Amino acid sequence: MKQDKDERLFFSAALNRGVVKSHIEFVKRNGVSLALLCFSLKLPEPKEKMFEDAVVALEELTDFSVLLLCEKGLLFTFLKDLHLHRAVQVAKNIQETLHKDTGVYMNHAALTIVDEEDSYDSLVERVQRYMKQAEKLGEGKICYGTAKYDFCTQGGEEEIFVNFFADQKKVTLYNFYNGMPLSEEVKVLGYSGGLLRLKTSLAKAAFLKNEPFTFLKHPLLPDTIKADIANAVPNRAEVVLTNLRFIDKSPVDRENIRVMPDEPIDVAIECADGSEIYGTIHSLAVNSIAVKLKNPKDADRCLSERETHVMLAFDLKEQQQKSAHIRISAMLFNREQDQAVFAIYPNHFFKQKIEGYIALQQSRLITIMQKMVLNFYQG
Repeated sequence: MKQDKDERLFFSAALNRGVVKSHIEFVKRNGVSLALLCFSLKLPEPKEKMFEDAVVALEELTDFSVLLLCEKGLLFTFLKDLHLHRAVQVAKNIQETLHKDTGVYMNHAALTIVDEEDSYDSLVERVQRYMKQAEKLGEGKICYGTAKYDFCTQGGEEEIFVNFFADQKKVTLYNFYNGMPLSEEVKVLGYSGGLLRLKTSLAKAAFLKNEPFTFLKHPLLPDTIKADIANAVPNRAEVVLTNLRFIDKSPVDRENIRVMPDEPIDVAIECADGSEIYGTIHSLAVNSIAVKLKNPKDADRCLSERETHVMLAFDLKEQQQKSAHIRISAMLFNREQDQAVFAIYPNHFFKQKIEGYIALQQSRLITIMQKMVLNFYQG
């Protein structure tokens, strides 16, 4: 019996190592973003039935990613095509939805992005270290970071900015035209006292003079930086930024590009009590939707608190005059008068449909911009 048990443990450990190593190799070959989530569960009685229910829910919530059971009851899974802060938001949604739907609670969790330089040992060591930090910080805590930046133990964002801008002399600057990102690589002139000085083009500096904020990205940063524009000097092609901070919902990443529909799109919001309220889509991204509510007073009973979970249903145009019906889980992110902003969590099929619609809208905006440029040069 002991020999059989030892053999099962051997093959279980070998299976886990092989699966994790295959994901590391996939990142190295394809240069994609992949997050590893490690967590423990708090199971009420009957434990076997509750664990089975939790696995069913977790598979759907992670788009049917592989789920590994490791030592001490820890579970590993992978979150595909996500940058760090977006992966953290998805992990928090998994935690909330799992408890709401099954009664099983994600007790502690660790999350990191798989780095192209990672080995199996370095990756597992990192998530184990984050798990210990999460356990010290308390129940429900998620600790996270990358191979270079540890958000649970380092001296906060300011220390990351000081170290990063001392090493890196170029970043990509982003602004938007009707939700479409316009990017430019710029030179870092210096960072001190919370102020970042950048060398831009003359046209970019003139544009930024009338903008309140901008966004910065770099492959070595854990996610997008949002910064307020303190000053822009067009004749020197320089801009000074202040109040730098990482943002949880980056508008720069492909999945976060936000477009406004060119015609009204009706949306039905199914509340927790089964009733429905209605609105139209103001703007749409792969991970969020802003809805203009038709009857804001009717929405008060349903959307009175942040992080309220609802279902959204609407139709999106596709190529050749077709339309796709979308029905997805959503969480209220913000509510102001007649507008509600929802974080959404589409499965792979619905994500493709939303990305297709965004691509159609982007093509329309590019055509408009080309006409504007042509009109400008023709005088």
